[in-house]
Order: sequence, then C-alpha cells, then structure tokens
Amino acid sequence: MEERPEKGSAAGADEAWFRNRVSWLSFFFSLLVVWVHSPNVDLFAKGTEGMEAAQRLEHMGADQLGQIAVPGFFMISAYLFYRNFHIKSLAGKWNSRIKSILIPYVVWNFLYYMAYVIVTRIQAAERIIGREPVPFNGEELLAAVVRYRYNPVFWYLFQLILLIALAPVLYAVLRRTLIGTLFLALLLLGLWKGWSLPYLNLDALFYYSAAAFLAIGRERWGNVLERRPSGWNAQEGSGEGMFFAPVLLAVSGAFLWFSGRPGAVFYQLPFHTVLIRFWGVCIAVWAIRFIPFPAADDLVKNSFFMYAIHFPWVRLFNKLGALLLPEGAGSALAMFVAMPVLVLAVTWGLGNFMKRFMPGIYGLLSGGRGR
Repeated sequence: MEERPEKGSAAGADEAWFRNRVSWLSFFFSLLVVWVHSPNVDLFAKGTEGMEAAQRLEHMGADQLGQIAVPGFFMISAYLFYRNFHIKSLAGKWNSRIKSILIPYVVWNFLYYMAYVIVTRIQAAERIIGREPVPFNGEELLAAVVRYRYNPVFWYLFQLILLIALAPVLYAVLRRTLIGTLFLALLLLGLWKGWSLPYLNLDALFYYSAAAFLAIGRERWGNVLERRPSGWNAQEGSGEGMFFAPVLLAVSGAFLWFSGRPGAVFYQLPFHTVLIRFWGVCIAVWAIRFIPFPAADDLVKNSFFMYAIHFPWVRLFNKLGALLLPEGAGSALAMFVAMPVLVLAVTWGLGNFMKRFMPGIYGLLSGGRGR
C-alpha cells in the first residue's frame, strides 16, 4: 500500500493539496469527454443556415479541446500507479485496481449489454435508440463484457487494464533514466512510422509510459508536480513556475502548430496528433497548480461515475432536443454547450439516490470512489 503523510503535518498538507488537484483535473477531463460525444449538427437539420459555423464551433470543443481528456486520464492513472512504486508494492497496486477498475469495467459492460437487449425490444423506444434488437446469447455477452461492444467509451478502460497488467515490464524499463528515455523515443518513432501492436494502442502506451516515467523518477526531477507553488494559499496562487513553464509551453505549442500546417513535415501524422494532445495535457497540469480550487466533494472525486454513465444520456438529451427544439444552429449549439451541465445534473441526482438507497451497488459501480 502507498504510504501517506500524517494529516496536520506539512507533508500531509502537500499531499492533500496534490490529491485535491488530481480530483479536479480528473473532473475537468470528464467534462471534456462529455463534449467529445456531444456533437449534434446532424440531428438539427444540417443544411440549414448557420450550421457550418455551428459545426466548426462544436469541432473546436469536441475534436480539439475535448480530445486531451483521455490522454489525460492515461497520464493521471499512470502517475498515481507508479507514484512511490516498488516491485514489492505490485500486488497491492494490482489488488486496488481490480476493485477500482476491473470489476467496474465488467459490471458496467454487462449492464450496458442488458440495457440494449431490453430497450431494443421495446417498440416505443425504437425512434430514440435507432437500432435492431440486440442478440441475447453467450457469444454476444462475452463480446460485450470483455471487449466493450455495447459500451464504446470503455475502450479507454480496456487499454488501461492492459497497461496495468504490463506493470512489471514497464517498471523494469522506465526505472532507469537512459533506458526509459530511449523507450519513450522508440514509442514516438513507432507513432511516426505508423507501427501497431496487437490489442494495445501505441498512443495509449506512450501517454501512460511518459507519466509513469515521471512518477518513477519524481525525486530526481525535483517532485515538480506535487509541490505547491511558493506562497500558495487557499485564496490565490503565486509566482513559482508562472513564467518559465508557460514560456516553454508556448514555444513548444507554436512549434507544434506550425509543424502541423498543410505542407509541413508533421501534417496529418498520428505522431503530430499525439504530441498536440500530450502538450494539451501538460497545459492543463501546469494551469491547475495555480487555480484556487476548494476541497473536492464526492461529485468531483467520483468523476469516474460520470464517465461511465454519460454516453447514453448524451445521446438521449440530443435526440430529445432534436424532437422538441426548433431546427437550426442555435438549438444545436445550445444543446452542445449545455450538455456537460445536463450530464452533471444526472450524475449528481443518480449518484445521491444510489448512495442513499443502494450504497453497496453504488460502491461497486464507482469502484469505491466518492462514497
């Protein structure tokens, strides 16, 4: 088990500050994931006036800003897994992830499959669901539970489970600075050349490995992500890192922008996309150190629950909006902008109901988070 400083000590205050930032960062990424799945122009009469502008704005939110979310999840998960890691702690780390990731993965996939089996057989729901009755047999059940066939957003958890299983190998490679650096360079070369691995996404491996490398060597790097900025207090951030880091991020961002323009060497390469998303996560990680967040409540701490339930609600709200609201760009954009708030309201209501009346089930579905 990972040791934590005692409450009330300076180290304990730093630990609480760090954990609070992790909770808020995960929450922010979960809201972005909602936007990733919220584009709706096709539902609101795509050919009408203003729809091209609406589509561009939704593209900026969903396909540019929103796409840093899952890389961010990979990097947070890796950093927390390898923080204070030693090979002797592997069994404990695996055991905690079985409870917080593997079991919820299986349970949610089963529930989504059964929901589709039932709902696609209800004639009144056909207009909203828009698909044929889902087969109910062992083969389909296995594909649903193991390979997330009816829960597409859980591709991320499938990848994460594979990466966690590779912990002994990754730790052996990343624990040494030179070998770890060469390994990350090799992954970038693979992304440049378009290599692929069976089952495991190369970009996911890069995001996860980069954060694991930083966590394993965090003492060597000065523990930069876990130190509160000097002069930080509950009301405001302060100057440490406020100048050097943004200059570095701005320069690297400008390089990525120009190198990815049409005709440039990186244009439309997966390699460039990965670097842009990695850079976006770095921006978020830097910025969140200086924002005076209050202590995270249960809703913020259990952003996993929102991630797990959001997809069908996004589809439902968009399709109901298309049925009830006037056609046009205004309605499309209004639904798109409001979607994180709507999903957050559902998460809050459903979560509180389950915590009160079904705490055991809620704990199972949330992986023990936010109880």
